[in-house]
Amino acid sequence: MRRLAKTIAAASILLAMPAFSATDSAAAPASSATIQADTASADTSHFQWWSAVPVLGYTEETELQYGAMVNFFIPSSFKGGNSQEIDIAAYGSTRKQFQFAATPYFYLAHDRISGWLDFRYQNWVGHFFGIGNDVDIDDYISFDRETFFFMALVESNLGLPPALQFFRYGMVLDINHSTMEFREYDGEIALPANPDGWRTALGYHLTVDTRDNPNWARHGMYLQWEHRFYNDALGDFSFTYQELDLRTYGETIWNTSMAVGLMWQRSDGDVPFEYMAGPDGIKRFRGVETKYFRDNQALMMQVELRKTLFWRLAGDIFFEGGKVGPYFSQLLRNEWHRSVGFGGKFALNKSERLYARAEFSWVDFKSLGMTFYFREAF
Repeated sequence: MRRLAKTIAAASILLAMPAFSATDSAAAPASSATIQADTASADTSHFQWWSAVPVLGYTEETELQYGAMVNFFIPSSFKGGNSQEIDIAAYGSTRKQFQFAATPYFYLAHDRISGWLDFRYQNWVGHFFGIGNDVDIDDYISFDRETFFFMALVESNLGLPPALQFFRYGMVLDINHSTMEFREYDGEIALPANPDGWRTALGYHLTVDTRDNPNWARHGMYLQWEHRFYNDALGDFSFTYQELDLRTYGETIWNTSMAVGLMWQRSDGDVPFEYMAGPDGIKRFRGVETKYFRDNQALMMQVELRKTLFWRLAGDIFFEGGKVGPYFSQLLRNEWHRSVGFGGKFALNKSERLYARAEFSWVDFKSLGMTFYFREAF
């Protein structure tokens, strides 16, 4: 298996990594549902204000990675409200990659307005495996990419009756500038055309959300439809991107929760290769490089069992499938890429059910991959 020995050695370090957190008193953070607050002001006597965890691990895309993540939490001003959060992460890798990301999550107007902002900078070494469902994990074109990225989502249920509070409507903004340089390659993969420039889009976002928690949900369902429109009047490319995301959550035996997910993606027009449909390798079809297989349409399915263990530790096992195709009928005919895996989780904030996770994947039963992230995959 590709780089198997290094993967296992580095993973043993990652799974043993420490984490840190702080409250405003000596008491431990609450381990039940979201922090309860008075309607006039929040009770923060046991509120966890921040957590930190080192990034030290190995993935197929980065090789050995190192850095740190810090999460800041702001209590809700009313009883039962969602805490606001700011996630900051910076890490480098032995493949000479660097990424900095800052993501605030906000809840306003008694949680009737919510969303997030994602600021990201990447100086990255990546691999392009070609376009299509039948790719070779050992045949690729390497490239160097510098990306400045900003994405924002604002959604609300204002104006809806109480019976429809689970429905939200909103807008999404994407601003991305990338420059790329491909390295020498003497194989049969065709180089992507015109990869440099601005990708700028506005779109709409519709959500049905009955989950009991936005991080680790144990009950409910989540349905999202997003449609983004990229225009060369504001950037350098004209194309559209559509995404349907369906997830359901429930409880099984021994206090184990189960999550089932299905995602369909479609891109049309003058699409830069990194915006084509396909897995991200972190949340969807874990353990492979970003967009390892890609095309105009993609279909991905996931099943995962999650269980708390003791102290701040938890674990999961999962099965994932994914495939891509140029159009829907060909997508359905193409064969599935498959992956099975397991992982360990560490609670960064137990009251918010926010966990960092490290997971192994056996991809297509021939390649071992690893993923590190600080939220649930779906």
